[in-house]
Amino acid sequence: SSGINAEWPLRPGDGMKATQLLVEALQLESNSYRMGHSKIFLRAGIIGYLEDLRDQRVKTVLIGFQTLARGWLARKRFRKLLDMRVGVMVAQRSTRQYFVLRKWQWWRLFTKVKPLLSVSRQEEEIKEKRKK
Repeated sequence: SSGINAEWPLRPGDGMKATQLLVEALQLESNSYRMGHSKIFLRAGIIGYLEDLRDQRVKTVLIGFQTLARGWLARKRFRKLLDMRVGVMVAQRSTRQYFVLRKWQWWRLFTKVKPLLSVSRQEEEIKEKRKK
């Protein structure tokens, strides 16, 4: 394969040279093929061997692609789980705070007075205006 990289890229019209470089890169024995002027003639079984090499290469590429896709999906799922975990922690913290505050007299007074405050009513009016 080092021979093919050293000579590449070829100019248009260098088909013979390109074919020779490919044959050398595939490490085919010289008695298993013959080069014609416009064709390459292969002995019996060589095409099957070349197809097996191609299948192995395609398999390697597809496995690599599948690995990348699975990794991306796993990371996406993991990020979603982390987001859910943060949400659960916030809900737990809020619930704990509620249970601590619910019997505190000042909190009870605040929750009863808050709806009566003008600031709260102004916020509700602004929300209603935005909805319209």
